[in-house]
Amino acid sequence: LGSNIPMAKHAHTKLEIVFFIYLWSIDPEAVKIAMSCFALFAYEADIRFGFDETAVLTLLPNYNIYMELSAASTTLVTTGRNALQKKILSILRRIEYATPGNKQAWYDTFVSQQNLAKFLAIYPKRVDDLSSGGSTATSPSVSASETSGFVGSGYGKFGKRRTGVHSSEHDIEDVFHEWANMTGFLCALGSVWLPVKNRPGQHGIPADTRRISMEPVSSDLHYCPVTQFIGDCLKYLVCHNEKFGLQIQRHIQDILGHELNPLCYPILFDQIKIQVDKFFDSTGQVICSEQNTQFIDNVIVIMRSVFEMKAQQVAQNSLEGPTTATKSSSNTLGVPNNNPGPSSSVSNTSNDPSSNSTSVTGRGGPQQINENPLANVNSLEQLVLNIVRYARQLDTSVGTVAIRIRVCQLVESMMKRRDDLSFRQEIKFRNKLVEYLTDWIMGNSHQFNQVHALGQSAAGVGVGSGVNVTTSQLVVDQYQHLTRELDQASMEAVATLLHSLPLQPEESDRGDLMEAKSQLFLKYFTLFMNLLNDCSDDLNDDQSSLSDHQTNTERPTSNITNQTQQQQQQQQSQLINQLQQKQQSLRNSTIVAMSNLLAANIESGLMRSIALGYHRDPQTRAAFMEVLTKILQQGTEFDTLAETVLADRFERLVELVTMIGDKGELPIAMALANVVSPQYMDELARVFVTIFDAKHLLHQLLLNIFAKEVEMADCYQTILRGNGLPTKIMSFCFKLYGSHYLYNLFAPILAKMYIADLRSYEVDPSRIEQHEQLDENRKNLRLLTQDVFQAVIDSSSQFPIQLRILCSCLYQVVQQRFPQHPLQAVSTVIFLRFINPALVLPHEFGIVDAEPLPRIKRGLTLVSKILQNIANNLIFTKEFHMRCFNDYL
Repeated sequence: LGSNIPMAKHAHTKLEIVFFIYLWSIDPEAVKIAMSCFALFAYEADIRFGFDETAVLTLLPNYNIYMELSAASTTLVTTGRNALQKKILSILRRIEYATPGNKQAWYDTFVSQQNLAKFLAIYPKRVDDLSSGGSTATSPSVSASETSGFVGSGYGKFGKRRTGVHSSEHDIEDVFHEWANMTGFLCALGSVWLPVKNRPGQHGIPADTRRISMEPVSSDLHYCPVTQFIGDCLKYLVCHNEKFGLQIQRHIQDILGHELNPLCYPILFDQIKIQVDKFFDSTGQVICSEQNTQFIDNVIVIMRSVFEMKAQQVAQNSLEGPTTATKSSSNTLGVPNNNPGPSSSVSNTSNDPSSNSTSVTGRGGPQQINENPLANVNSLEQLVLNIVRYARQLDTSVGTVAIRIRVCQLVESMMKRRDDLSFRQEIKFRNKLVEYLTDWIMGNSHQFNQVHALGQSAAGVGVGSGVNVTTSQLVVDQYQHLTRELDQASMEAVATLLHSLPLQPEESDRGDLMEAKSQLFLKYFTLFMNLLNDCSDDLNDDQSSLSDHQTNTERPTSNITNQTQQQQQQQQSQLINQLQQKQQSLRNSTIVAMSNLLAANIESGLMRSIALGYHRDPQTRAAFMEVLTKILQQGTEFDTLAETVLADRFERLVELVTMIGDKGELPIAMALANVVSPQYMDELARVFVTIFDAKHLLHQLLLNIFAKEVEMADCYQTILRGNGLPTKIMSFCFKLYGSHYLYNLFAPILAKMYIADLRSYEVDPSRIEQHEQLDENRKNLRLLTQDVFQAVIDSSSQFPIQLRILCSCLYQVVQQRFPQHPLQAVSTVIFLRFINPALVLPHEFGIVDAEPLPRIKRGLTLVSKILQNIANNLIFTKEFHMRCFNDYL
């Protein structure tokens, strides 16, 4: 009973904060003690469970994680500081529930980490100010909460050391290590501060404890402390502190790439994009600078690490043994698996009376979250394209080539995670990347004349051991070596991009789509063939170059022994073998890229490339036959070579769009209707009506579209009053099927009006001319209205069948929602959207050639008002001059 009083809950939260904060201590023994203390929470929950049968997870939502932390304190073999922190962070990343304790511990650590980061960033420039207490960085108080005493305990200890006259290097290093531990802790536990979807009552967990779930990046996250933390970390990627700058950069790289909680990935990519966008001016031109380049380079490493996390975890699990591997086998990019730790003695089966039937762990443990964090990353395409564009604009140098290699590796890693990512315009995005990356292939041929201008930029970069060359030759060889590595990286990335990728020319090149695709195919295929030929020639050149270097720079003398000569020959042989392996790897990548290119574009590429099978060069013939063999092994469909290939493709597309579900729904069509942007609604309406009518399914389309419209309407008067897709479809049906009907309906009436053009129809006393008679005008208007209305009634037999279908569909769906007003809703729509617009603007509907005279146009406008009131079953109330027609209505 005492455990439920506020003081007991408050004490529980305080202890939780203390234990969490000690996890980032630089004292391994203190860390292990804190880890072992988490078992006390589990024991307490077990005791309370036995006393009042309250579900364990109600008492301790993160029960299994706490038990695993405690078990790790005794089972971890190594006592190394880094290994201990790695283990802790891997466990913290799997915490599912935010509690008052872990949230407060995260925030208090965040405040302390900010202070330490400021201290390290300016050290030792203002160390005197800091040591004298003039900076907030030395304040041990990190929070206004009552926990400030122990939050700053470790930090305050180093702060006291800094206040001494002579701060030792050892103490400063400890400050850095503590900051590093804090940063890792904040990354791994950051998900507890994310906005969550509340799930009241799940597993009986109280309302103040919520399960962490992923949501797309929203405006709420821009005010989240995790967003501020990640944004601050990214800024330190360009930290230039003379002592800690490089260490801080490398640690941020590692911690964001490997230890960040997967649920924070959307924030990470969003913050990266915000920073990268600043490297482009308002016209889209790249703003190159040393700092911007450094940021891009570091960000590439982080993003690649994130994309490769899944493969790394599988490899790590295989090393850790079957228990851990099983526990993480279903992990998706670090999303936690909630099986209990290896020494959890409380992991029971469903015999536990308090366990939930849907749980997979003991005592009602929560299910594993199967959501994919990367699927919620927005604007990934624009971010990657901007990174590539920036790398394209860098000046030629050895460092630039190295950055481009890493860009290619990033693209390759991203495409390997293609199924886990959300793309908005994937085909266009991948085509653009292929265009950009192929520009870097064979760069040694295009830019060789710039190599000698590199100067000392490559002076610190070595080549193969045992080969002595001049400084100039060193630069040339190093640049050639890197450009060949760039060829390899580019081809591997391009090969993954080209897999199942139909070529898509630029919008400006789409005059003849098939010809544009053929030209684009020929451009890439020719480049790849040239690279294959270059691979064959390059090995001979490298072998000759190595022999020349050895002959010219290391001529034997009488003092060189046979043993030295043998060592040199072995070194040369090893270099040649390495070159051969690299050339073969590059050749294989090129073959794969060519195969993927041809397989995905067989209809536009085979005729362009088939002649290579009869080329006079045996190497070219062999390369093409290898490509052709590979696409045959892939099972490429050659039916796309038929003359009717485009028609067949469109027919399959039409069948997909017009697919009908078991209950008459149109899943594909309605999905398109829900996501189309306003500027494409007119075009989509035209396409829908055309293809559904051709398939004799127009009524099915109208039923589904109108049902969605009526479902969203508050009353029958607002149906089809907006400018959405249902209104667009209906308007296109009126235009397509009703034009001839409207002409036959109104052309005779308008001709009669033109003959009697001296008549006036103005009934507003304030607008009538002096020589006109108001009663006469009212009579003229009533006679004209009667003629129009009677013509509409008499034309019912000529009303188009497609529009009859439209009215019938609208009647059916309105009757289900508003059973008292189906006819009135239909009549309102027909006159508002079909009859009256043609009557008021006959020249725009092709009924007359020119715009009517003002007097006739005024009469038609007033007639349309009366007709609309007839359709709406209303009388005039607001317009006083029209009340005289209420008797007629």
